[in-house]
Amino acid sequence: MVVRDATAPVEVLIRDVAFGGAGVGTLLDGRAVFVPFTLAGERVGARVTRKKKGWAEAELLEVLEPSPSRVAPLCPVFGRCGGCAYQHADGAEQLRIKAKQTRDALERIGGLKGLPEIRAEAAPSPWEYRNKITVHGGPRGEIGFFAADGRTVVDVARCVIANAAVNAELGRLRRSGRRVRHATIEDLAEREASPKGSFHQVNAATAARLLAWVREQVEGGARLLDAYCSAGFFAFGLADLFGEICGVDRDPRAIAAATARAVREKRENLRFFAAPIEEKLGWFLEDGAAEKTVVLADPPREGLAPAAADALVRARPARLLYVSCNPATLARDLGKLAGEDGPFRVETLAVFDMFPQTAAIEVGARLEPR
Repeated sequence: MVVRDATAPVEVLIRDVAFGGAGVGTLLDGRAVFVPFTLAGERVGARVTRKKKGWAEAELLEVLEPSPSRVAPLCPVFGRCGGCAYQHADGAEQLRIKAKQTRDALERIGGLKGLPEIRAEAAPSPWEYRNKITVHGGPRGEIGFFAADGRTVVDVARCVIANAAVNAELGRLRRSGRRVRHATIEDLAEREASPKGSFHQVNAATAARLLAWVREQVEGGARLLDAYCSAGFFAFGLADLFGEICGVDRDPRAIAAATARAVREKRENLRFFAAPIEEKLGWFLEDGAAEKTVVLADPPREGLAPAAADALVRARPARLLYVSCNPATLARDLGKLAGEDGPFRVETLAVFDMFPQTAAIEVGARLEPR
């Protein structure tokens, strides 16, 4: 059937799932069409809602031939709330999707070839794991999360991926009758030494698995540079493996908290510096220090600052561990660091399901000098 108008239903075979969670098929006119809440191999009925020159968007009407990996969503507002993308997929399929999307990004954006097999680490619990959420207030007193349009507030009584302490606080907020525009709710018991407002992992159990993987990969040595360290999650977790660890982050509150913790715990091999990493990286790796230094970089979604990536290319530390929450910027940076002309090769890759049910991806990469 050829689509003649934006309301005519179409039948689509989903061949893949794009980053962000929408299934991808092809219309009879040759355009790619993105259909949310679908899985590879499914045949679905959909209605086209938006057309562009080479692609279209559609809403799912019905699943005609479901994937064996399709499951019933737990949340009553799944599909309306913009927070989760994959509640209709079982855990194994979610991990497969995220590993494939990571490889696709590294190959397409980074131009990387001959990549190792990606190790996939499932979350210990796919539900009730988040220790922090941000809710929004709607015009009729709703308290919940934004829909996919980023404006409409979907009222949420309980979030199925938030932990019990966070949901208890959400319930208290709703019962208070207080009108809010935005409210961040945290399980303070899981913040450890991180000051309010600083970065910390929202899934403590999977973060522990990430740390275990990082410990395997760094192997220890004389010196570690923990770049974008926040309050020192990795620095403290690796303190027994290195003679000296230097943590750098531009957030002075996080650095103050890390320094105070190091004093309390008598961690004399840990030092922390409040500064942009690009301002300190060259200094840390000069005068022969690079060859005895392992660098661990865990930047925000924007990836490495360009000057930081350039400094790593010039200095060539003994080993580089890169932890990323954005496969696209990871791919960009690894294209510079480990592309055809880069000084490193990608030795190991791992995907961690830090955010089950959502489209977010956490990746770890170990790079070795060529």
